[in-house]
Amino acid sequence: MPTTTSSPSDSTTSDNGRNIRAELYAESYFYLDPSKVTQNQTAAQKFGVLDENIFRTTSVLNYTGKVFNICKGQILVQPSSSDATKVNLILKPFSQPIKGLAIKYFIYRGLKKSDFFSGGKVVANSETATGFVQEIWKDFLHFNPGQTNFPQEFIGYPPEVGSEQQLGDLIDDYFFKISKIVEVDETTTEEKKFAYELPMIPEGIYLGNAVETLGIDIVLNEGDYTVENDPNPFKLDLAFARVGEYQLETAGYTGIQKKLIQESAMQFMDIAAFYGLHTYGNGKVYLLKTEILDSSETIYALLNKFVTKNTTYLYVQSNRQRSYNFYGNYKISDSNSNDIRIALNGGQYAEEKFGASWSVKAFQNVSKLSFKLTTDYNSGAGLYIKQGVIDTLVTQHEDYFIRNNNLLNDNNDPENEDIVFTKAIGFVTNKVETKAVSTIIQMIYEGKQISVTQDTPEESAVYYMKDIDDVFGLINAEPHIQSKSANELHYIVDQNLLLINFNNKARGQDIATVTSKRTEDLVVKEGAENLKRITYETLLNSIRQNTGSFFESRSAYQDNSNSGTISYSQSLNNFYRPEKPYYLQTEVFTGSDGNTITGLSLHLQDVSLPSKKLLGITEPENTIFKELIGTKILNNPKFYFKNELEDEESYYTSSEGTAYRKYSLCVIGEDQNGELKFFEPTTKVFVTTIDNMLFASEEYSMWMPKMTTGNNCLIEKLIF
Repeated sequence: MPTTTSSPSDSTTSDNGRNIRAELYAESYFYLDPSKVTQNQTAAQKFGVLDENIFRTTSVLNYTGKVFNICKGQILVQPSSSDATKVNLILKPFSQPIKGLAIKYFIYRGLKKSDFFSGGKVVANSETATGFVQEIWKDFLHFNPGQTNFPQEFIGYPPEVGSEQQLGDLIDDYFFKISKIVEVDETTTEEKKFAYELPMIPEGIYLGNAVETLGIDIVLNEGDYTVENDPNPFKLDLAFARVGEYQLETAGYTGIQKKLIQESAMQFMDIAAFYGLHTYGNGKVYLLKTEILDSSETIYALLNKFVTKNTTYLYVQSNRQRSYNFYGNYKISDSNSNDIRIALNGGQYAEEKFGASWSVKAFQNVSKLSFKLTTDYNSGAGLYIKQGVIDTLVTQHEDYFIRNNNLLNDNNDPENEDIVFTKAIGFVTNKVETKAVSTIIQMIYEGKQISVTQDTPEESAVYYMKDIDDVFGLINAEPHIQSKSANELHYIVDQNLLLINFNNKARGQDIATVTSKRTEDLVVKEGAENLKRITYETLLNSIRQNTGSFFESRSAYQDNSNSGTISYSQSLNNFYRPEKPYYLQTEVFTGSDGNTITGLSLHLQDVSLPSKKLLGITEPENTIFKELIGTKILNNPKFYFKNELEDEESYYTSSEGTAYRKYSLCVIGEDQNGELKFFEPTTKVFVTTIDNMLFASEEYSMWMPKMTTGNNCLIEKLIF
């Protein structure tokens, strides 16, 4: 669960102090020697918005001196395309330096090449070599005793002649690679591009030296996959990794491409805010491997030369994992495009348009911030604080979820001027003397239902998205981790959090944050080809539920998973099964059309209610939607569940008495203008559910082993 510290007044904000969040635990090494930073950073060198067309992802300091490894991780070395005498280092953390903040890469820009390479080789190992060089030589000699030639390509740097690296190669391809054997002129050899294992380097290691300037980027983790035909011009590729400084630029782009570049700002974080977070809770920064800084004052002093040392950044994720008002649906009215009210340091609220050009908003030296967001007062409206310290004098919360009366005003009051806005969402920042320490606030907010258009040859119909329509993506995602054989299938995880609601037996809703996962499996069909299937599921991150003495509680079991592969047998059934304590049960009944339906339901061993949703279809069925996505050129596609009954509260009842719902799966996504549309394939794919948790096609379900009630668990019927 993401963690932040709480303000002193936040210690007991609800029943029995349950809303206490553990202190933010941050521990890392400072990446340079602050005594060698002799000049202040200029406005042109800072992280963040420079103008409406430029967002700098690289924070640059004027610096000559040693550079250190922030945390333990793997390192890839690349040339600098801006200076032939310099190199860039990409660090992939092995363990996260800040609990709850998923960092994909640190990118150091501008270290001396001569500290690393000479004549196409890694420089000789010696007492005067950098700690990085000594460390990788030690590992190299362990596997290659007696060798004196250490090729530079073994740490990712292209060879002097015959490089196979391309600027369009994704950085992930080098960290998630698998060496391949290729045949050239009847000679079998290992593919040069991936014929090495990137080194794992301890935290605090002396990496090399910078001369005159040093830049650094922090890339946040969204998952280990790519998407087919992604229209975003920005890519985490070698071209991005090699430049001396990087900035996102929208000039020359229009439509969805411009919007996606603006959206990409949310993938980055300021290095000043990264160290600023160490001043919250139990943070420690190690300086030059000899000193431990654990007070706000000493850590803040490290940021003295940064222009952004007092900047607070606001990240608001909204519907479909896009930034707030990405779809233009949060405007106050048709005649007023503003979408937020903001008050700084306890002052008056001012109306404005959030993220008018970029998806990250910055505030300078504020100790208190309050926001009011637009809402349509739908029953599922909710907000989750992923990162930030709530001002409990302004805002009440439930385990950092804000909903119901804590979020919404009384919309029956005709004198309420804030009728289109939520209640105030307040935050406080950490201060040293009178200065706010740089930090980030991350929120997930879904306060309005989104309408979506179905384009058909006959007519154009408008529907409102249900909660389930914002859950299952990854339809056309391609994993970075490569399979070693045809029987090794993938599972992929989208690390971006989603807000999701679960109906409970008190006729209310429990609210949770989840990530999503796609798993492939293989079923052996007698007398026919094997059948590949795909299971989509949610992974619980955090949950807030309403429980009473007369109602069952919902499981708070937290899932934890990263992308990977599973090896399957061609001669055995390899059914997907959810991780314990979850298990599946089957129930065969007759559908309204007279056909047999194999219903699946989700259960837990402790008989509590599930806090997970699943969708199961076969690979051929999934391919129908992948082809539809390609034909319609849709971006950010997800499954849309089109109810066979007009009333979403209605259900079918089988002749055996089983209540079930039936949906035609569609695909929903953004067209080339950024508008949301959904399409139903010509060959329809139907899924049914008997518990509102597990949705599956008949072709997926019919091959499941018949599992009956066991472990003292009862099959739960739909809650109507």
